[in-house]
Amino acid sequence: MKVKHWLLMPVYLVNDKSNRELMDMTGQVEEAINQMKKKLAENNQVIEVNEDGFIYKATCTFNSPASDEQIHSFEQKTGLLLPDDYKEFLKITNGCRLFDNLESGGENDLYSLDDIINYTYEDSYEGCYKVACIYQDNIVIDGEAVAKGDKNYLMVKGHIDDFEEGEKLHMGFAEWIDQFISHQGEKFWDK
Repeated sequence: MKVKHWLLMPVYLVNDKSNRELMDMTGQVEEAINQMKKKLAENNQVIEVNEDGFIYKATCTFNSPASDEQIHSFEQKTGLLLPDDYKEFLKITNGCRLFDNLESGGENDLYSLDDIINYTYEDSYEGCYKVACIYQDNIVIDGEAVAKGDKNYLMVKGHIDDFEEGEKLHMGFAEWIDQFISHQGEKFWDK
């Protein structure tokens, strides 16, 4: 099977902040996920990923979408407020695995609603909750920032660190997933 090598271009130019700010975030998540699904469909569900010069074959797995009722029930049960762009993601895929190496697997898990509950076991810290585990980094939504209307509510922390040790990523989920996909699963926040 021949697999096309690809570099998925970001939906929005990373350095063109004015374009990103003008763009309505509703739709950015859907566009990024749809581009990923299109590339997979064009290549028999396999893509080539270039990670620091090492090329490997990878796949992605998408869960069934969450319903509005499931999202509302989650918020009621947990008392957590989900940001709109993250809700958009859940309505497309209620969690997924991205850029799994066909030979060795991967560690790029974006959590489902159930996973958020199961994997957020740290002591509560201002309504923070984990939404992804990326190579032993947790991507965290700062619920207090969401409640205040702050669009830059994402944080990153080591998987064994407490929430208060997290660092601001200065972005929301829509921008994060767009950059994560355009960087082919690399931890762009470490560069």
